[in-house]
Amino acid sequence: MNPDIQLRHDVFAQLNWDPAVNACDVDVRVQDGVVTLRGQVADEAQRAAAERAARRTDGLTTLLNRLTVRPAQASAVVRMTPSTHSG
Repeated sequence: MNPDIQLRHDVFAQLNWDPAVNACDVDVRVQDGVVTLRGQVADEAQRAAAERAARRTDGLTTLLNRLTVRPAQASAVVRMTPSTHSG
């Protein structure tokens, strides 16, 4: 098996094993032995957990963590305006 394909498989296995990581949110790319994590995760804790999980992979030498944190849902803003009705 191609070493990059094997490394990608092994990184995915580590991500899937870690309960702190939603592996569905992470895209793993490997080129010439360099592993890149891409995608959007819920928070900084998941971003860090994905990196830690990937680093547990045997044979990994270079890891680029390009994961981003999803923006928080914008809160609904209610604007109060003075009534124009006189009464």
